[in-house]
Amino acid sequence: MPLPSPILYHPSLHSLLLPHLAQMHADCVLHDGTVTAFLPNQQGEMDVPKILDHWAGLSEEVERGVRVTVLQFTPAAETEGSESELMGFVSLSMPVSESGPFRAGVEKLLVSPQHRRKGVARRVMGKLEEVAREKGRVLLVRSHSLSLYAGQSTRNQADREAFVILQMLETIKGSGAEHLYPKLGYKEVGVIPRHSIHPHTRELVDEMLFYKDLRG
Repeated sequence: MPLPSPILYHPSLHSLLLPHLAQMHADCVLHDGTVTAFLPNQQGEMDVPKILDHWAGLSEEVERGVRVTVLQFTPAAETEGSESELMGFVSLSMPVSESGPFRAGVEKLLVSPQHRRKGVARRVMGKLEEVAREKGRVLLVRSHSLSLYAGQSTRNQADREAFVILQMLETIKGSGAEHLYPKLGYKEVGVIPRHSIHPHTRELVDEMLFYKDLRG
């Protein structure tokens, strides 16, 4: 059965999904060693309530219009009781910045370990870019992962006034995601050595930076 189209998270409609988002976040850290903000404790357990508080904060950002989160669900008939199951998600960070209103950060591309190799990542990323275009980029602004571009001044005035969407995202070298983003049209910027603590080994791992310019 074909997957339904990805949808956008709305706090007034989907706040009950926050525990599911937090649990999937924790599952990806434990299952894959995904490096995304949180680490397991010495017993190898994730502090899911802490992650839930984090997602509650992200939900508030959606309500303020500075974040978009894209959700992918299973078809209703695929799960017991004909209820859809969350398969994966990705988030677009749009913090306010007068100096970079055309930029946005792609964050938290996570797919449930139970729903890998079904095209979920490609689907939610496609929807994210569609929404970014619809925003006209007036709300797409610099995030911390976009700081390498803060000083660019080589674009001409027409380019600066055009609806340009410049997204940068980060991924751990060797995680597998480094092969996905080029397939989606993202270009590698470089590698930051010893950037993050790996949740399984506690070793410092390198971070890769990618970007995509959606002007076409």
